[in-house]
Amino acid sequence: MKKQDMSRETGSATGGRKVIIANWKMNLSVMQSLGFIKKIVKSKNEVVIAAPYTFLCELGKHLKQKKIKLAGQNVSQFDSGAYTGDVSAKMLKEEGCAYCLVGHSERRIYFNEKDKEINKKIIQLLKYKIRPVLCIGESSSERAKGLTAKVLNKQLKLALTGIKKCENILIAYEPIWAISTFVKCKTKCSARMSDITAAHQEIKKMLKVLYPKKFSKIKILYGGTVNEINSKDIFKLPLVDGVLVGGASLNISSFNAIIKSS
Repeated sequence: MKKQDMSRETGSATGGRKVIIANWKMNLSVMQSLGFIKKIVKSKNEVVIAAPYTFLCELGKHLKQKKIKLAGQNVSQFDSGAYTGDVSAKMLKEEGCAYCLVGHSERRIYFNEKDKEINKKIIQLLKYKIRPVLCIGESSSERAKGLTAKVLNKQLKLALTGIKKCENILIAYEPIWAISTFVKCKTKCSARMSDITAAHQEIKKMLKVLYPKKFSKIKILYGGTVNEINSKDIFKLPLVDGVLVGGASLNISSFNAIIKSS
């Protein structure tokens, strides 16, 4: 099959609104975050704020007015119990979260999270009707060895094991080699549009295997150092249904520029 035919063969979840997620990570204060959301521009697309746990309650009171959705940055694999420091899917639901990140590269690298654990987290989120945003991506060494497709396929298979209803799941492709958190040189390591397209094609192919009838309903976002400079070109890619924004989401002018470029 020719590459140019891939988007037609696999279908696309781009029908409808794009999804733009700001991942604030462990940054800002409650007061700073409240000032930030007041300045977010209106959009025809879905804007989501993945805020630290301690901000969720206060932000939830204000985001509804702006029609912006709230997301957790992580969730426990357990429903409840003696798990000090964890936050359950039920707790996130009570705070008004519509989305939650799972398997983020920083969780995998810094906290040694495994795909089986991520699978349990997705199951918990779906139980409470929160949309999981499953983050997957290869390292620079894996990419150099030509293992991108193998890594993505493995992460998808294990994380989605036993999950039959896929409509509310989103996939975020975040190549570790293109994320500024992990590399010193941003420019030389930035993903090209062809790199993003190729990876999204691989993800589509695997989703088609896992969910033959419903794979086209799964949105695939891109999340490798998205900023106001490259966002317009990223949004133009036919297989990209949105973006997961890291550092640029902490600057209101940069984040608004990304929203406008969609």
